[in-house]
Amino acid sequence: MLALPLQLPAIAAAGTGAVINDVTQLNPIPVAQVLTPTRLDEIVAAVKTHHGPISIGGGRYSMGGQTATEQALQIDMRQFDQVLAFSAERKEVTVQTGITWRKLQRFIDPHNLSLQIMQTYSNFTVGGSLSVNVHGRYIGQGPLVYSVKAIRIVLPDGRLVRASRDENSTIFYGAIGGYGALGVIVEATLALTDNVAVERKSEVMPLSAYRAYFFGKIASDPDVVFHNADIYPDAFDTVRATSYVKTSKAPTVPQRLIPPDQRYWLDRGAFWIMSELPFGKAFRQHVIDPLVFRGERVEWRNYEASYDVKELEPSSRQDSTYVLQEYFVPVEHLEQFVPRMGEILRRHHVNTINVSIRHAKQDPGTLLAWARKEVFAYVLYYKQGTGAQDKAAVRAWTREMIDAATAMGGAYYLPYQIHATPAQFHAAYPNAGAFFQLKKALDPDNKFRNKLWDAYYLPAAPATPAARVAVTASPAAPPLPVQRTAPQALPAPTVARALASVPGYRRDEAQTYLTLPEWVLVYHPDEYARFIKDHPPSAYPYFGAIGQFWGYYWDAYAATRASYDFNWGYHLMVCVIGTSYTVENAIKGAYEDTLGRASEATRGANVTPEEVFAARVAQDYVDFIRVDPWYEFSFATPLKRLWVETPLTGPDMVRKWERKLILSLEYTIKASYASAIKLASKAVYGDADTEMLALTSHVAPDALRPGSKMQVISQFADGSTLLSLPRYEAFRDDVIELGKQGVAFREIAGNGTILVTSLVPADWRYDLAEGKVLFEKPILTAPRQKRIAINAPVRHLTDIVRQLAARHYTVEHIYDY
Repeated sequence: MLALPLQLPAIAAAGTGAVINDVTQLNPIPVAQVLTPTRLDEIVAAVKTHHGPISIGGGRYSMGGQTATEQALQIDMRQFDQVLAFSAERKEVTVQTGITWRKLQRFIDPHNLSLQIMQTYSNFTVGGSLSVNVHGRYIGQGPLVYSVKAIRIVLPDGRLVRASRDENSTIFYGAIGGYGALGVIVEATLALTDNVAVERKSEVMPLSAYRAYFFGKIASDPDVVFHNADIYPDAFDTVRATSYVKTSKAPTVPQRLIPPDQRYWLDRGAFWIMSELPFGKAFRQHVIDPLVFRGERVEWRNYEASYDVKELEPSSRQDSTYVLQEYFVPVEHLEQFVPRMGEILRRHHVNTINVSIRHAKQDPGTLLAWARKEVFAYVLYYKQGTGAQDKAAVRAWTREMIDAATAMGGAYYLPYQIHATPAQFHAAYPNAGAFFQLKKALDPDNKFRNKLWDAYYLPAAPATPAARVAVTASPAAPPLPVQRTAPQALPAPTVARALASVPGYRRDEAQTYLTLPEWVLVYHPDEYARFIKDHPPSAYPYFGAIGQFWGYYWDAYAATRASYDFNWGYHLMVCVIGTSYTVENAIKGAYEDTLGRASEATRGANVTPEEVFAARVAQDYVDFIRVDPWYEFSFATPLKRLWVETPLTGPDMVRKWERKLILSLEYTIKASYASAIKLASKAVYGDADTEMLALTSHVAPDALRPGSKMQVISQFADGSTLLSLPRYEAFRDDVIELGKQGVAFREIAGNGTILVTSLVPADWRYDLAEGKVLFEKPILTAPRQKRIAINAPVRHLTDIVRQLAARHYTVEHIYDY
């Protein structure tokens, strides 16, 4: 142990009141001060003299606030980055822990030495890597702790302690992988190895063949240095296994390290294609990767270990961001875990970019070991939105992924977004109790903190009595009082398993957005029917309606393209009916503005019987298509009635016969076209479903109003009820009625989000606590109104509908997938 003279650090004024964030830009955290030390005595003095919370930051590539907490002193280690000792003979190096792997590589490469273990990317600091106990793609290795000979750490009381496997071993195995909870790791002595030439070898195979391939050809080959296998989304049944094997061949890549000034525009373009275009993932699998992995490639080990995270950085993270997660599962469960992972990611429409399989041997003894036995690591790289609802959606599927991993004896990785419940954390890290005992002994005042330990170290506030009753109530308990607040977003695991076996329960969530353009073909005829009761047809904004339809279609596409698979059949159908709608309105607009307007001028103040008939048919059509598909409407019937119910002679003969002929032509064309679309729709989708299923809470026995088509399908032990509800407008009416009775929705058709449109005053700005307006458009025939499209969490649906109704705003439609 070494005593140092106390010298108070200088904390620059610029370091006061800063906001710390990470690479995702999802976790801004205001801190009291930032210290950027360059000397060890500055760190010791700060720890001794600062009486509030302290957090430690390195490269800031963790993704959930693991480097900061509110109003803490942030120790930014990035300038504390010198090489302190080096021995080429012993193949070891001692460094200050703010040094990046890249800077250390530049130091050791001239000696033809390499790091034994590090991440794929070289931007991370050594201290941050120690704190999360990283791993890489190295075969025969595992967690970083294997290559660490010793560390020095400043403990919460200011003592500087050396720790290794043989000296202060409890601190050694607690601090490595301890996420800054025990103190500041200030020095590390690392084992090195030879820098050798490696040749790339890559092959594609079914996932089912990978485990035998790995243990038969990779794990048993001492010449394999790096290895990983990329699982192609969204099928998750094919892998590309890539290895770098020692070779005596001369390198085909002349550089010893990747040049630091690369622009990476091709890489960013590829990631954009994979994440934004409907064919992007297939394009990567069948075009990009075969091009990237073609031909012979030999490079230095240090080159392959010097990747820069700039190749992953998008042009902006304002609306969407790339994020990592990682799961560790014992190797024998590969064939069970990957299909389960794929099912979760597909069901939640995760925009998966890549899943990479790595191998790690059992951890030698760290308290927060993520490899309690030999594991495959599954590194998940995905894209998500930055809004509150996007984060909530990630939380939901992340918890499912954690349950899937821990059910197979695995764990999840802690440097990423903090979504796990405390129970899930302890299931993944069963030695956390021993780790917390060590922290309490070394840091009784909880000086070293960050958002990770804010979440799991201190006990959470106890649940309210009402919440405890809701969780523990048995089926035999008395009925719970009506709950006016939102229930939990996810059903209990037993309920979820029961729902998974219900035929037709789950529907594609993307359809809540994609059905909007179809409903525009209801709204516009409705506006038209009301308009022509008091206005001539020539005054209707036909071309404005065309523009609005395609605007709605683009809005629906934009709302789904980042998070959902591209539904080719549905988009084709919308484009077909949209094109026909465009042609119809363009012809009608051109006709009514010329010949139609001319015939209008020939009649007097009174409208003709044909015009009255046309207005009535327009309203009949609207009333029909609010309940049934438009192509089921019989246009042949009004065609016959037109000639029966309107006289052949009378006043305004020019207008009368012009209307009679043009309406006959319109009804004839629509009758033929509707028949064709009906056949095509059934060929693609079959008969349309007339009901859907919803998981609800607090359904009283009298909740099903007389005359409603609602039915109780099942009741579960947790108090939830599975209801069958009619679709279309009846669905909206039933949701409104159920909301009045205090019924809350947990899931609708297996989904957590649903689209709602409402007609509101043109000058109103959305101010409800829940939900988010995706887009809004004016009502062409009623300029004082606009239509808003609300992205509504299902668990808050009844609250949103109730608040809109309280303001006397029309809830136009709830889009039932």
